[in-house]
Amino acid sequence: MSVTIVLFYTFVTLFMFLSYNPKPKKIVESIRSFLLHLLQHNGDAGAGSGGLQAATACNAAQTSPVSPPAPSPPPNDAGVPTVRSIWDIPGPRRLPLIGTKWRYFFGRHRYAKVHETFMEMHRRYGPIMLDVDTVPIVNLFDRADMEKVLRYPSRYPFRPPTEIVEVYRSSRPDRFGVTNLINAQGAKWHELRAKLTTGITSRRVLQAFIPSVNEICDDFVDLVRRQRADDGTIRNFQDIANSVGLEIICCLVLGRRMGYLTTNRQNAKFMRLAEAVKESFVYIGESYFGLKLWKYVPTRLYSNFVRCEEIIYETIAEIVYEALEEEQLNCPDNDVKHIFISILQTEGLDTKEKISGIIDLITSAIETLSNTLSFLLHNLSQTVEYQREIAHEFAHCVQHITNEDLVSARFTKACIQESYRISPTTPCLARILEEDFQLSGYHLQAGTLVLCHTRVACLSEDNFQQADRFLPDRWLEQRDENDNVVNKRAEPGASVVLPFGIGRRMCPGQKVIDIELTLLVAKIFQNFEIEYRSPLDTQFQFLLAPRTPIEIRFRDRT
Repeated sequence: MSVTIVLFYTFVTLFMFLSYNPKPKKIVESIRSFLLHLLQHNGDAGAGSGGLQAATACNAAQTSPVSPPAPSPPPNDAGVPTVRSIWDIPGPRRLPLIGTKWRYFFGRHRYAKVHETFMEMHRRYGPIMLDVDTVPIVNLFDRADMEKVLRYPSRYPFRPPTEIVEVYRSSRPDRFGVTNLINAQGAKWHELRAKLTTGITSRRVLQAFIPSVNEICDDFVDLVRRQRADDGTIRNFQDIANSVGLEIICCLVLGRRMGYLTTNRQNAKFMRLAEAVKESFVYIGESYFGLKLWKYVPTRLYSNFVRCEEIIYETIAEIVYEALEEEQLNCPDNDVKHIFISILQTEGLDTKEKISGIIDLITSAIETLSNTLSFLLHNLSQTVEYQREIAHEFAHCVQHITNEDLVSARFTKACIQESYRISPTTPCLARILEEDFQLSGYHLQAGTLVLCHTRVACLSEDNFQQADRFLPDRWLEQRDENDNVVNKRAEPGASVVLPFGIGRRMCPGQKVIDIELTLLVAKIFQNFEIEYRSPLDTQFQFLLAPRTPIEIRFRDRT
């Protein structure tokens, strides 16, 4: 049994580490440490009742789900404590072959509650916790540890690829290139990032885009009025949130209005696209858990993911080619309308890489805006005074909201920042260590996969006062009558509010999302006061269960 386990982990670990890290010596050291741990672990198990102990551990999952804390390391001859390794990090009990994943099968943890699971893991194990999948995964909850990892000065930060996306796209070489922006690493990632995202990160282009977003937001308000029930309730807010997300990103990237908000073009094809986008992200999340049999056989999870990806590719590719045909006929000279044309004309990239890059930008933007807007409205719905303050901040904007209005909207931006803190769409950031690190007293070798749980840190009283409350004022600066800053507020945990990542790996769409959110909430609260009708528990569940409805009541502002 031990030989089988060692051979299995040797193959998988070698493949994973070689995929992530370019430093062979460090990789070999990490693999050697991993295999020695496996031999010791199985040797200890074999000394007793062997397989019976493993079975007993599974049966006792509910009553004894955790390993005892690792003892303090003994001092060496010089009296200095021995440096603790990755295998000394506390965490759930590790079983042969399945590692710590058993708790999602036999324990009380569920994927739909994964955000609560890691809060519990933090309370139980402290600032650092070890999971074991095909490779060891170190979970960081301490702000200082996260800052060390995320602010490491790397030219090409390494982030683990999304495996199920990589497996699917490698099976469709007719559609996708050798690599893509999502899973690329090193110099190739830098090249794709520079050539595919320049348009949506340009300040000049984004400022020129603001009048178009104004029009789209006005159409969104009209759509809310038309689709409200008699009591003012929108029964499934995700539908129109997805609509406005698709309309905005298509207008930005493709340079044309799609008409999803002003006409009856919310046909079956578009609704199928919106559902496929959300389900695709759900299946990606589920692919991180379980036995990952989808890597070897077409499981139901993988088949459903492929179905969603096929819908997304075919629908968005059709939109792209329609826009390209129209662009070639009209030949407009406009920065906004040239974003996707500039991508298609970029030299040094395969055509399939360009098309898949455009599709990735559109897909990610739809999901990110929809979820982030839903979180923001949920948090603002708890206090009517906050809604009225936003309305007051834009009361002077009779028609269009300008860039100057957005810059001066301090309270609205504080609300958005606070929503990023308390309800981030991305609750953790993954990195592959490029050098050895000392984190929370443990020595982690280069090549180690770490998860920085920024949401857990943002909800910790060590980092924020009244961390569980939505308090936008914590981000406001005190100013005198001449609008000079006299007291700049600074929460110690501000450095871990990272809903879009940090550094070179930061999501390129952050500036776009900030503009869209500010304009949307400004237009919404100029016209409505809202009440979030869904239970509070669905705040994260609608991310994980795409058919969970979000109900919001929109009352006309008097």
